[in-house]
Amino acid sequence: MDRILLFSIIVLLLVMAFVILRRWQLRRVARQAATDPLLSDLHPDVPTIVYFTSPYCAPCQTRQKPALRVLQDDLGEGVQIVEVNALEDPDAARRWGVLSVPTTFILDGRGMPHEVNYGVAGVEKLKRQLQKVSGGKHPPGRILAHGSHIGTH
Repeated sequence: MDRILLFSIIVLLLVMAFVILRRWQLRRVARQAATDPLLSDLHPDVPTIVYFTSPYCAPCQTRQKPALRVLQDDLGEGVQIVEVNALEDPDAARRWGVLSVPTTFILDGRGMPHEVNYGVAGVEKLKRQLQKVSGGKHPPGRILAHGSHIGTH
C-alpha cells in the first residue's frame, strides 16, 4: 500500500512539473512574441503554427511534416505555418525554449501562443487547437519557411 501511495505521489508531482513547465514556456514566448523575428512576416488575424524541426529528426520528417501538409490542404488559407530548423537557428530554439523536436506552438491571430505540443501532434489535434484560438473560423493564411521548407500551397 505504501508503494502505491508513493508511486501516486511521484506521478502527481511529475504531472504538476509538466504543467508548470508548459505554462512557463507559453508565458515566456508570449512576452517576446511581438518582437520575435520569426513572426515578423505574419499576416494579422491568421492563426499560426510555429514548427521546430531538424533534418535528422525521423518523426519530424515522417509524421509531423506530413500532418502539417494535410492540415494545410484541409484548411487551405486558414493557417500560417512557420517551420524552423532548430539546428540552423539555435537562437530561435533557445528563445522559444525548445528542448526537443518536433515541437509545435499554436498562436492566435495576434501572434500570442496558446498551446505547445512536445512531440508529434496529429492533424485532428492541431485542427482543434487552431479552431480554439480562431473562434471556430479559419481566416486566410499561408505557409512560411524559416531555415528550411515545408512547401507553399
